[in-house]
Amino acid sequence: MGSGFSERRLAQVDGYLQRLVDTSAVAGVGARIIRHGVDAYYKSFGWQNIEHRIPMHNDSLYRIFSMTKTFTIVTAMTLYEKGLFKLHDPIAEFLPAFAHAVVAQTDERGIIQFVPAKRPITFEHLCTMTSGIPYPGTDSYSARFFAEGSRRIKEDAFQGKAWTTADIVDECAKVPLCFHPGDYWLYGFSHDVLGRLIEVISGMPFSSYMTEAVLKPLQLHDTGFFVPQEKQKRVATVYEATDRGLIEKDDFDTDAARPVPPSFESGGGGLISTLADVGTFGSMLLNEGTYQGERILSRKTVELIRRNHVLPSQRPAQFSFSSQGGYGYGLGVRTMLDTSMAGLNGSDGEWAWDGMLGTWYCIDPTEDMVAVFLVQRYPGANEDLPKRFAQTVYGAIDD
Repeated sequence: MGSGFSERRLAQVDGYLQRLVDTSAVAGVGARIIRHGVDAYYKSFGWQNIEHRIPMHNDSLYRIFSMTKTFTIVTAMTLYEKGLFKLHDPIAEFLPAFAHAVVAQTDERGIIQFVPAKRPITFEHLCTMTSGIPYPGTDSYSARFFAEGSRRIKEDAFQGKAWTTADIVDECAKVPLCFHPGDYWLYGFSHDVLGRLIEVISGMPFSSYMTEAVLKPLQLHDTGFFVPQEKQKRVATVYEATDRGLIEKDDFDTDAARPVPPSFESGGGGLISTLADVGTFGSMLLNEGTYQGERILSRKTVELIRRNHVLPSQRPAQFSFSSQGGYGYGLGVRTMLDTSMAGLNGSDGEWAWDGMLGTWYCIDPTEDMVAVFLVQRYPGANEDLPKRFAQTVYGAIDD
C-alpha cells in the first residue's frame, strides 16, 4: 500500500513551507508526514542558524516545549498500567505537600479570600489540566504568587544554587489554586507536577524512568532534557518575530538545548527532539501503543488518553485557547470533536499537542496518519502556522 497522497498536491506543502521562509515568518522549518506506515513527506527548509548560514536539516534538534506533555503522559501511564496509581487517587498520597490545598477566591469587592479546596487534587486533575494550578504569570492572584516564587528560583540559579524538580514542585504546592480542582480547565504547571510524581512512584529520576520506559524501547536517541556537546551543532536557533524582522532569542529560563543535564526536568516543556523521533513517537500512538514490536502502552490505555475528558462547562472562554476551537481535551492532548468549529479539513478524533515555539504534531486514526511540523519561532503563532500546514497536508490526500 502506498501513502495515498498525490505527489502533485504534496507540492503545495513544499510551497507553503518555502513561503514561510521566504517571507521571514520563520528562519527554518521541518515537516514529516507518515501515512499507511509510509514516509510520504520528510523535508526541511530554510536555516537552522541564519547568521552562520547553517541550513535546517532533517536531523536538526528542536525545543518542543509543551509537546513534552504528551511524552510525560505516556510515561506516567506506563506506571498506571502497573497498578501503581489510579486516576482518581489524590496526589497528596505521594506528595504530602499538596494535602491542604487552598483556593484564592475574589469576592465582589475585589478582596482575595483563601478557602480550603472542596476536593483533593487527583492524577486525573493533573492529566486533564483541571487541577487549578496555573503557570507563573500576571493574569490571576495565583499566577502572580507563583511568579514571585519563580523569581526566587531564578535568583538562586544565577547564584549557582539550582532548584531540583522536587524543590520546584514543593514550591508549587504553596501556590493557592485558581479554582476548586475539577471545576474548570486551565493550562498550567500540572504536568510538571506529574513529572515529579513519576519520580516518586518509580523511585528513579524523571528522565531516567522516561528513558527506560519510552525513549530507549522506541530508540528515540535524540529526545531528552539536554543536548550533549557532540550534538550541539545540530541545535536549531530560536528567532523572535519582531517588527524589525527575525531576531535571535536565547533568554529562556529553561532550555533543553543546553549541554548539561538540568536540575529541573520539566514534564510540561523540557524536551528537545527531532522530526524522526516525534514521527516515531506519534507512530507508536497511532499504532495503539506499539511500534516495530515494542509495546509501550496497551490499546485500551491509548484510547483512554485520546478521548475527551473535559466538559464544555469546564472550558469557559477565560480558561481556553482560541487555537483549540473544535477540540476537547484528553489526558494531556487535544482531541478533535468538530472539524467545522475548528475550521480544519481534518478528521474527528485527530489528536496530539503543540509547543510554545510553534511545534505541532497530529495523530489521525481515521486517515492512518501522523503529521509533524517543527519550527523555532517566538511567538509560535500556534493559531496560524500549524493550521495552515494541516490544511496543505489534508489537501494532498488522494485516496
